[in-house]
Amino acid sequence: MDPLLAAALDTLGIVGPVRPLTPHHSRAWRVGDWKVKAATTAADIAPLIHDARAVALLHARGLYPGAGAYGQVGDGVWTAIEWRAGSTLWDWCRVARDRYPADDVAARLRHIGRQGFARLAELHAAGWHHGDIQPANILVTPGDGIEFIDYDFAQHPDLPLPYPYRGGMDHATAPEIAQRLLDTRPEVHIPLTDVAEVYSFGASLRWSWTGCTPATTRTIGPAVTPTDILKDITTGHHRGPLPIERPWPDPILEALIASTTSLDPADRTATAALDGT
Repeated sequence: MDPLLAAALDTLGIVGPVRPLTPHHSRAWRVGDWKVKAATTAADIAPLIHDARAVALLHARGLYPGAGAYGQVGDGVWTAIEWRAGSTLWDWCRVARDRYPADDVAARLRHIGRQGFARLAELHAAGWHHGDIQPANILVTPGDGIEFIDYDFAQHPDLPLPYPYRGGMDHATAPEIAQRLLDTRPEVHIPLTDVAEVYSFGASLRWSWTGCTPATTRTIGPAVTPTDILKDITTGHHRGPLPIERPWPDPILEALIASTTSLDPADRTATAALDGT
């Protein structure tokens, strides 16, 4: 057994079968109700530790139901975060698209959207930014609640990010953040704002619902660079029309997405979601 995994199991008293977290992970495991990871290089250690510290602090302050822990063995570290039941927003919506026109799908998705914006507002009110709001980091729990997972870019006055913030998943990045990425060098820290994360959740909702990238129809390839994608995000010139990309018409959900993914942050609002209208 990996000595770092053994140390985690011993420290936490975890008992249960050990299996790889995914077929692609060599030092990440699912053990009982825990997700355990290990690292020995500085580049890998920093985000693992930050993720675990963020979860532990959120848990201690009643803002996240799962616990987080970490420890060190020699030059290596292990982290453990309690497993949360549910499906990612991407997976939930993929099933929803396949099930349409089931009568409850549209109403449930509107509810999930409102829950997500309310949860995000709760984090922001407590001084937190998640840092990587995207479909794979949004968990739809049993009962259609919302939790955010993977806090390696999380920021709070009591837990500063130990490396420069350079955005999360590109296609869910707010236009103003994308512009800063274009204008600054890689070592420059980019301040994150509440309204930028409102955009990221709105973009993630659209992306998951439609199955299409929210800010541009182009993908990185021989003729399209990552810089081109960032420029598309800032200008909206290649944003696909929502009435064409949506799997079914829903004026309420479309209005919510439109109001939260405006290119201009001054015009961006989640008020409709938080008011339940």
